[in-house]
Amino acid sequence: MKRIPRRELVRKAWHFSPGILGPPIVLFTPRWVTLAVVWFLAFLYTLQHVKLRRGWEFEVPIAGLSYRMMAREDESDNYLGSFLFWITIAVICTVFPKLPALAALWVSTLGDCCNALAGMSIGGPGLPWNRRKTVIGSTTMFLVSLFAVWLSYSAVGVKVEWPIVILVALIATLIESLPMNSAYDELTVPLGTALLLWLIHGGALLTSSW
Repeated sequence: MKRIPRRELVRKAWHFSPGILGPPIVLFTPRWVTLAVVWFLAFLYTLQHVKLRRGWEFEVPIAGLSYRMMAREDESDNYLGSFLFWITIAVICTVFPKLPALAALWVSTLGDCCNALAGMSIGGPGLPWNRRKTVIGSTTMFLVSLFAVWLSYSAVGVKVEWPIVILVALIATLIESLPMNSAYDELTVPLGTALLLWLIHGGALLTSSW
């Protein structure tokens, strides 16, 4: 088993944190509170990304600290991954019902984080279509996504339908495994999860309450 660098563990802890801190807000507060929180964070992370792209010199609250803790080597002049994550989560929470929103949040934080840690620590053969992703990492992504989608059903009080849970977890895993810039996972994984669950279950869009 390979040793994971401390900085990478810190990065994953930051990445994991919305999956711990966010669901209680979604589950136990009015929708306007959730939207106020996610759009505030989306604004801060957008500002941080634009600041880096423009070369501006000022400190952005929360997002600036996050950048110092999380930024990868290829993010010296951008914060694309976190910018895409918060904009995507904000749009999902605005548009979709509670079940797709909660599942998108948990799959994209818990699944993606555990996938990366398993892939780095255990290693193993790469996927045929993307050698940067490992079989063990994608297997972990699938299993954790299964748990995340099941937990979403249970948390909102909807009867768990295992064929749907398995399908959503499988599609999320396939999306995450695609050979593209990993920053775009922060857009494609949560959006794909939320959209698929909404297509299956339906529900009103853009409502004022959950």
